[in-house]
Amino acid sequence: MWADLQTRYGERVELVQVDRDSKEGRKFAEEHGIYYQPGFVVVDAAGNTTYAGLGPFDAKGVTGLVQGAAGE
Repeated sequence: MWADLQTRYGERVELVQVDRDSKEGRKFAEEHGIYYQPGFVVVDAAGNTTYAGLGPFDAKGVTGLVQGAAGE
């Protein structure tokens, strides 16, 4: 699923996986209110968080969030 999203939206949306077990990943997760995993954060082109919540998500749910970030 991740590779498909990257192929389809990669020119308009940067998809990043964060390891919450790393120092940097933990900091990012806490800044966005994600204290459990898996979590999902959507940040728009202006740097605004448009979604932060827990997963897991099915492919349709994730695709919808990515489409929104891509302006579709």
